[in-house]
Amino acid sequence: MSEFYKVTTLAKMRSDAPWRHATLHSDPRPQLFWFTRGQGRFSIGAVTRGYGPNTAVFIPSGVMIAVEISAQVQGVLLKLPFDPTLGLPTVPFHIRVSNVEAQSNFSGYIDMIERELAAHAPARDQALRAYGLLISTWIARQLAVQDGTILRDKTHVLAERYAALVESGYRSGNGVSSYAEALGVTPTHLTRVCRDACGRPALAILQERILHDACRLLVDTDMPARDIATELGFSSAAYFTRAFSKLAGYTPSEFRKLPPMRQILHAG
Repeated sequence: MSEFYKVTTLAKMRSDAPWRHATLHSDPRPQLFWFTRGQGRFSIGAVTRGYGPNTAVFIPSGVMIAVEISAQVQGVLLKLPFDPTLGLPTVPFHIRVSNVEAQSNFSGYIDMIERELAAHAPARDQALRAYGLLISTWIARQLAVQDGTILRDKTHVLAERYAALVESGYRSGNGVSSYAEALGVTPTHLTRVCRDACGRPALAILQERILHDACRLLVDTDMPARDIATELGFSSAAYFTRAFSKLAGYTPSEFRKLPPMRQILHAG
C-alpha cells in the first residue's frame, strides 16, 4: 500500500515541466492540494476558481485538474490510494481552512506520512492506512464546519458534465458536437457555458486534455508518433503532427528533444 501514498511539495512540482500540472489531466488516485502561501487559479474539469493561503482542494480519482503554481506559491500535494474504505469524498471541493488548530493537524498528518514513507519501518502499510483515515476524518470535519457544501453556480453543472464526458472519451476522436449531442444541447450553448465557467470554449478544453496526454506519451514513453496518433484518436500521424504543432508550438519530434523546463507550450 505504501506506493499508493505520495507527498510532493509544490516547489518540486514547479521545478518540473509546466505542462504536467498546468494543463488538464487526471490521476487514478485521489489528490489533495494544500496551499499554505501564495495565490493562483485552478481548474476542476471545466470550472476555474481561485485559491489563496490555507486552501484545501480535493480531486477524486479520474477527475480533470489543472493548477497554476507561481514562484510565490507554497504547499504540498498528497496522493492517496483509491480505497473506498477510506471514506473519501466522491466529488471535488475546495475550502479555505481558517482554524489554526485544523491547519496544524493537517500539517502534522502530512509530516507523519512523509516519515513513514522514508523510514521503511515494520507495519508501514498499517500506519499509512491509519493516517489515510485521519486525513479522511479531517476532510469530513472541515466540510461539516462549512455546512458540508461548496456553493456551485448552477450554470456550471453542464460544464462539469461536459468535462466528465471529455475525461472518459477524449481518446475517441469525437468532436465537441458529439459531446454536445450526448448532453442534449447545441455546441454553441455548450461553448457559451464553458466560457462562463472557465474562460475557454468547449473545444479548447477538449484540445487541452488531448494535448496533455500527447505530451506525456512523447516524454515518458518511446512510442512512435504514429502510435500516439492512433492512441489519441487521430486519423493519421500527419494530422496528429499538424494538430500538436498548432497547439504546442513544436512538432512532436521537436518537443520530445526539449529539456523539461523548456517544455513550455506555445499554443497557436
